[in-house]
Amino acid sequence: MNFVGPTDVEGQAEIQRSRPALPLRWLALGAGALVVQAALVHGLARMPDGREWLPFLLPLAHVLLLPFLLRNLSFWGMRLILLGLLLNLTVMAANGGLMPVEASAVEAVGRHQAGELQLGSAVPGSKNVFLLREDVRLRGLSDIVVLPVPRPFTRAVSVGDFFVLAGVAVAYAEVVRRNAFWKSPRR
Repeated sequence: MNFVGPTDVEGQAEIQRSRPALPLRWLALGAGALVVQAALVHGLARMPDGREWLPFLLPLAHVLLLPFLLRNLSFWGMRLILLGLLLNLTVMAANGGLMPVEASAVEAVGRHQAGELQLGSAVPGSKNVFLLREDVRLRGLSDIVVLPVPRPFTRAVSVGDFFVLAGVAVAYAEVVRRNAFWKSPRR
């Protein structure tokens, strides 16, 4: 029986190495969507009149990341980021457009006192809405994990945030690896 092309493991690896690895695409779109999110959270969320727009604009800013992520699905890190983004969007949509946070997480973070916040209102300077534990839909996906880091770096994060963070780390490693491959003289 005649085989065309390499049939051993080493030959298969050579074929894989000779395939061009897709570079990161539409980076400006991804960076722009992140800038919009930061402007909304750190700008609009601090203005009393702006907080009423936040439940509509913040999920929309998250959706702006979708084309960038979908265009770069050849990166495993982007797949993790996409999963985290979808988890966060799901819980935000289920709770009126903002990420729910409970009194215990607000107190642990220490930027606000739970007694100062109005139930069902946006937490100033954040992407969160202050809710009672029993009022949070999809509670397991909300900002319930308080990172054990010193103040002022303490944050309440969600499961989706962990996927996003892991995805960023993996995507960074993949971009570095792909760039190193193309710059290597063996190619």
